[in-house]
Amino acid sequence: MVKVLSDHALAQYETDGYFFPVDVLTTDEVAATRAKLEAFEASQDQPVNGAQRSKSHLLFTWVDELMRHAKILDAVEDLIGADILCWSTVWWIKEALSDTFVSWHQ
Repeated sequence: MVKVLSDHALAQYETDGYFFPVDVLTTDEVAATRAKLEAFEASQDQPVNGAQRSKSHLLFTWVDELMRHAKILDAVEDLIGADILCWSTVWWIKEALSDTFVSWHQ
């Protein structure tokens, strides 16, 4: 039984391999989560980098909580079933006005 996604969403996923958007966080939740990231970056006087970018759910409890958010898990369960494993989390942050390049990724 589907929990979150519509029949249209499931059909698009089957056809295209993706579906978006899926509303998960409220505006306030997004702001609070971003504030946690920015507070951490301010505490070390630089953006997250290196090892902090990979498996960040092991470093930050708030990333672990986000990874386990019921709305995210329900949508994923609609697609692949209840046996869900998150193997890794990775940050791809390109700071505003940065001249760095992030190649196409999935």
